[in-house]
Amino acid sequence: MPPSSPVPHPRLSAWVERGAQPAILAGALLLWWSLLPSEAATLIVLIVALLVASGLEAWLPAMPEWRQSLGTRLRLIGVYALALALSVLLLGAYEAVLGPALSGFRSGPGAALWPHGWPLPLQVALLFFASDLIYYWIHRAIHRWPLLWRLSGHGFHHGFQNLHALNVGTNHPFEVVFLILPLVLLAAATGAPERAVEAAGILLMVNAVLAHANLRMHTPGLSWLITGADHHRRHHSLVFEQSNSNYACNAIVWDRLFGTYSQGPVVQTGIGPSEPGLWRMYLLPFREPTDADTVSSRQHAPPD
Repeated sequence: MPPSSPVPHPRLSAWVERGAQPAILAGALLLWWSLLPSEAATLIVLIVALLVASGLEAWLPAMPEWRQSLGTRLRLIGVYALALALSVLLLGAYEAVLGPALSGFRSGPGAALWPHGWPLPLQVALLFFASDLIYYWIHRAIHRWPLLWRLSGHGFHHGFQNLHALNVGTNHPFEVVFLILPLVLLAAATGAPERAVEAAGILLMVNAVLAHANLRMHTPGLSWLITGADHHRRHHSLVFEQSNSNYACNAIVWDRLFGTYSQGPVVQTGIGPSEPGLWRMYLLPFREPTDADTVSSRQHAPPD
């Protein structure tokens, strides 16, 4: 928002910026807990989080010019539904394979290393930060190596302009393989309690929604540890150098510790001056637009 523009609803804007993120995360956990043992609890929490974030975006957008049409929203919902369906299938496959494969480690070193005696909230926090540490290095490698960028289909996620909460689920089917692996791997290797794993999954899922939202979010203290929208919008920047930072989708503390943190305004998101059509984005692992600026396109660019 330009500095000269008046801030609508200044008190509410200040609360959203400084307090909405922890309030929504706490509310998501409470809602999930109240719905147990329903198998639909996680899906209900996700839908509510998306509705809340979308409502706040419509009322108090960080970038008012980043409006999404109804058609765009419906397309994003369709893409997200596909990614969720694939995630459920992969989750079952991972559990079927990783559980037996890591049973020896889980009953030995894994059980010894995991703090089973800790209070449940601390185990949830440990899973949250540890799983995002694993994904931090996966994500950083994707942005570092052109082949992995292509194989993961990560350009699909970055291809969208005008970033909003619904973009959290705009992932290429190839990339879903990487997204759900860290938490499942930790659970299979350590034998962490099922409820702790589920609660950590809720926090990771809902915070990812908020990180993609078109909102200003900067909670004092919390923003040093947990990724907010201002952090992740920088990662989706159209400017190549800006997008190669803030790799932790949920625990920004890892970027701070490993020297990949950055901050500052973002004019637009995407991988090029124009947004590819949806079907063309599904083909990005095989062919990128000529105006794309990615680690892969730079590898194949002719020398100056």
